[in-house]
Amino acid sequence: MEPPSSATWANSVAYYNGRVYTVNEAQTWVEAFIVNETGIFEAVGTTQEIIAIADKRKLVRFNLRQKFIMPGIHDAHAHMYFAGLAETSEAAVELEPNDSRIAEKIHEGHCMCSHTGERHDWILSNSYLAVHFPDNVPDRRYLDDIFPDRPVLIRELSAHRILLNTTALERLNINDDILDPPGGRYVRRSDGTLSGEIYENAMDKVWSAIPFPPMSQYKRALSRAVSICHSYGITSAQEATASTMELHAFRELEAENRLDFDIYTHIVSAPGGIVGESEDSLAAQISIAEGFRTKHIHPRFIKFILDGAPMAPNFTHAELDAEGNIDPRFLVVPQDTLLERVKHYDAKGFTCKLHAAGEGSTRLALDTIETVRALNPNGPRHEIAHCNSVHVDDVKRFAPLRITAEMSPAVFHYEEMIRANPNFFNWDFIGMHKTGALTTIGSDWVVVPTPNVLPSVACLVEPIGAGVKTDVDDGQTDLQKGKPSYHPDVNPERC
Repeated sequence: MEPPSSATWANSVAYYNGRVYTVNEAQTWVEAFIVNETGIFEAVGTTQEIIAIADKRKLVRFNLRQKFIMPGIHDAHAHMYFAGLAETSEAAVELEPNDSRIAEKIHEGHCMCSHTGERHDWILSNSYLAVHFPDNVPDRRYLDDIFPDRPVLIRELSAHRILLNTTALERLNINDDILDPPGGRYVRRSDGTLSGEIYENAMDKVWSAIPFPPMSQYKRALSRAVSICHSYGITSAQEATASTMELHAFRELEAENRLDFDIYTHIVSAPGGIVGESEDSLAAQISIAEGFRTKHIHPRFIKFILDGAPMAPNFTHAELDAEGNIDPRFLVVPQDTLLERVKHYDAKGFTCKLHAAGEGSTRLALDTIETVRALNPNGPRHEIAHCNSVHVDDVKRFAPLRITAEMSPAVFHYEEMIRANPNFFNWDFIGMHKTGALTTIGSDWVVVPTPNVLPSVACLVEPIGAGVKTDVDDGQTDLQKGKPSYHPDVNPERC
């Protein structure tokens, strides 16, 4: 006699009396289905048809009571670990313009965390914008009174800059004599002293020095992130900034049968500081990535971050100049390094996702992949992340180069926001579709409060279906227009 087990055909379940959308054009709507013991849909049909099968096989049944059912949603851009950490052990603050209680709110938020001490005595908080500070100037002095002896780090909304208090700067040996690294900046006051705000590659020194959480906290954070995704119907996601620790945490969760989620881990190649790990260490992890493949973990993906973000008042995205050339000032990965590594990983069959927030960085990504395609025409499909600022001349390049246009953050896919910011928020879905490019949509969670992409997708359905262009860009760069296009007073609204 075989021992009792849930992994036999008798453990299939018949679901009936529902409103089930299948995404199958041959059978778009059904009423019922059977899920087998491995979680696979093995039959769909009418309630009568499925009940007949259940009777014959003596299966357990579940009455859906006319609930709406659809396939799980895929989030094409999420930061699962950082989002989970923010939910469990970082101080969440709701700041207002010209907020006089920034430090107090961080203190109150830290006291509400379910877990503390994962980074020893450091307090991490999220998130701020320049507008939250007097005169729109973030400065450590607004943190120092309440935190005179304890290091504090608060993330800016885009996660491309941070603000440290004085104790944190001292703990990391960051003083007024420090020099800006290539692709990074230590912001200074008018008198030359450090304000405490740090941009892009200058953050490497911070993230590589503050204590790492223990593995148990990585697993706790990832489990929390998966749970939140499930609550929004998301059953798979692209982890946009995977590290060695995160790969190990996912693998342990899988081994413990606690990973009911498909995760596509984009292991960072450059710059490594974003995940607090050296690029040599990340390269070593990539070299053994295939060993982490499981039923739910898909590890053959690489991430490059080419520039910053179009966030006022100090923009760090790479644009095109007046002559249409790539402006290199805000590129954070050397162009020769980028080409060498994309070529290397393309030859090994890895899909590369390239973060590009400006017309210049997007063109660099396209140029790089075009060069690689000439060397390896049958290489894997690659992606450009965000695609919020693609020059009109470059839209037609995506399809023939087999580049996916990953459109994120989804929270900004609202007509009012797009029309108010036609260059910085210029997701040209219609242009991409007309030229045959594959597009995907990502939340960019932790930059946004939740991974929920449905409201913004709903706003896109009618204009895309009608072939209406969702932006007002005429193909010119900001410099060619001779005017800024950022409107800080416009907020995204629901349709």
